[in-house]
Amino acid sequence: MNAWPWLDTRAAAAWEDFATGREADCDRERFDKALRRPDWRTAYPPQVFTADATSETVTAGVRLAELISGFPHRVFGEDLTAWTDYLDVPAEDAALMTQALRQPRLRRAATAFMRPDLVLTHDGLKLVELNVAASLGGLSTLAPYTAATRASAYAAFLARRGVVFDAPDTAKIWLDVFAGLTRARGEGPLRVFEATADPSDLDGGRRFFVDMLRTAGHHVSCGLVTDLDFTDAGVTHDGEPVDAVFTAYTWHETKQFVPPALTRRLMEYDTAGLVDFIGSPAAALYDNKGNLALLHDPDHHHLLTAEERALVARCVPTTFRLRPGTLERALAHRDLLVCKPASAYGGKNLQFGSAMSDQEWRSLMRTRLADPDERHVLQLRQHPATVHIPGAHPAEREVVLAPLVFGGTHAGVFLRQAPPRPRSAINASNGAEVAALLTVRNSRNA
Repeated sequence: MNAWPWLDTRAAAAWEDFATGREADCDRERFDKALRRPDWRTAYPPQVFTADATSETVTAGVRLAELISGFPHRVFGEDLTAWTDYLDVPAEDAALMTQALRQPRLRRAATAFMRPDLVLTHDGLKLVELNVAASLGGLSTLAPYTAATRASAYAAFLARRGVVFDAPDTAKIWLDVFAGLTRARGEGPLRVFEATADPSDLDGGRRFFVDMLRTAGHHVSCGLVTDLDFTDAGVTHDGEPVDAVFTAYTWHETKQFVPPALTRRLMEYDTAGLVDFIGSPAAALYDNKGNLALLHDPDHHHLLTAEERALVARCVPTTFRLRPGTLERALAHRDLLVCKPASAYGGKNLQFGSAMSDQEWRSLMRTRLADPDERHVLQLRQHPATVHIPGAHPAEREVVLAPLVFGGTHAGVFLRQAPPRPRSAINASNGAEVAALLTVRNSRNA
């Protein structure tokens, strides 16, 4: 199989020469050591993409993030109850989400951090989900990966041939967006509290995140969100004032570990100007996969422009909610469908209809219809293309490209790759290797 045509041919040819030299093995060891994280695998060698491939990925990702996050407002306007009813969000969850969305600051912050996941297929890039959360995966990979690449012997070898890596400054873009979501409070550094929900996740491998905030001049402390104290003057942790609370946990962790009363109090203190709450439940409503079904609902097609309809047809697989009225449709097309929890992430509880008998699928559909805590969607299964990536072992890979969109700005592309596997999500929790998408800044002929 020939090398993937999205890869820069000069870099691919240079790798073949570099890999035969004595430096390659030592370079791989240094690279892995610089990026080591528990239970994560980083891709080496770094891959360099063509400008056209990068542009196609970024353009599709940013446009899809804008469309999907904004479309519910076209459909429902300011009727947040109609939106949560459409998604069939459990009443207690809906109350918390809509309370957050009714607060302008929290609503603005809700879509500040987004990541569309695009699977590479033979029919192009296909969106399988839009992640919307403050605790977005990829941030702590892209900047360190790019830095390790620039410091590698392979990069020096490429530079001698006139090929120089380039990538967005992910950390700077994130910090600029974060600055726009926080309020100055007198002299001195901003005091940021990185809040964890799960007591077993107090050291979740987020060293880069803390270091990034400190390089911007912020004071950073970390701990359980349940250990925060609320006073008339504001929020404290271990007796020290806190200016901004950043939630490093998911919506599922919120439901499991964080009392709703605590979340409400953080929202109230934000409204009162006593703390900046970055990561409220408002984001969870945008993150819901049921929003993809809106794009395929014939009742709402007239709200899409011709360009948007073409984008949906090209990039968004048919998706519909699992409801009593759609059960027969789900049963009839079992072999073509994947069933996903609407609010989960990381490929959790993904089920492929093609892996089940009719009876097993029917039982699963009825069980998930009766689930009181989670709603589910059915999506047309996408078959990843197999591409050849020089230096990977094995070289044949399936790929997901996930542009980070911070404050509407492209902040880099999180790349995940794995050997072909039947019926498996391509993500780090399933053993995929992670990387940053890199392009060439300046070049000359070798």
